[in-house]
Amino acid sequence: MARVQVNLKLETSLVREIEKLVERGVFSSKTEAFSEALRLLIRSYKARELIERIDRIREGTEEMPSVTKAVIEAHEEED
Repeated sequence: MARVQVNLKLETSLVREIEKLVERGVFSSKTEAFSEALRLLIRSYKARELIERIDRIREGTEEMPSVTKAVIEAHEEED
């Protein structure tokens, strides 16, 4: 995968925390730590978008019977 250099200005305290993680061996480099942080951030936003989408789909169906309950009742009727 191609890499692109990005120059950022970050709070000193944030960089120090990342450096501590690198020193402890949690990450092999600051680049690895920041890359993982960005992946987690993106994953979090995508998850939030998915939850919002599911909530919009479910909106207005609160009064409808549960599909699980309907399947169980159908199986009970067969017995």
